[in-house]
Amino acid sequence: MCNKSETIGKIAMALVKFSEEVRPIEKDGTNPHFRSAYTTLDHMIDSTKPILTKHGLTVMQFPGGDGQKITVRTMVIHESGEWIETEPLTLQAVKTDPQGAGSAITYARRYSYAAALSLSLGDDDDGNSSSHAPQGSYNRQQNQTNHQSSHSQQERTTQSTPPSNGSAKLATEGQVKLLRMKRQQAGFTGNDEISKFLGFDISSLTELPMAKVNDLIKFLDEQKQPAR
Repeated sequence: MCNKSETIGKIAMALVKFSEEVRPIEKDGTNPHFRSAYTTLDHMIDSTKPILTKHGLTVMQFPGGDGQKITVRTMVIHESGEWIETEPLTLQAVKTDPQGAGSAITYARRYSYAAALSLSLGDDDDGNSSSHAPQGSYNRQQNQTNHQSSHSQQERTTQSTPPSNGSAKLATEGQVKLLRMKRQQAGFTGNDEISKFLGFDISSLTELPMAKVNDLIKFLDEQKQPAR
């Protein structure tokens, strides 16, 4: 539920006029890992600001957080003083350093900005520079990469969890999307077979160490079900 001023009649009318004029925003960024296109925050703002200004609107965004989790609140303000504010969008940065925090803030601002203005971005797949909240706040180092080829994965003994020292990088959002698609093509409904292959349990692909991504992609491709 969003927060709002006591009255929203004028801002609502202005937003309707904005929606009538704004057009789908083309993608101007490229994910270097997957060569997929997405819309950058700067391009989104540049494309919408003239129309917002024309109707007496502006957007303000307020990052926050505790060093582990990043929050962004987005407020749309009308020249009349009326305003609408989104619920905070909370993410957990993969890396707890300035670069990781900055990437998470930009990622959160981009999606919060688009949602607040109901922008049409098409299928946006930026998963390289972004940071997102991994389920279960997983930050564990992967097992030693001494596994053999995927043909011997049946002989592996599944461990409860990989060892943890907080230094492992996790798969990006784009990589997780790709793995989910390949998991479905392989005919897997869960992560049991994936856990057997990796040698440790994962409850979600968002917990996958980045160092294991390529190995898992190769394994899933080998299990791909023939098209019907």
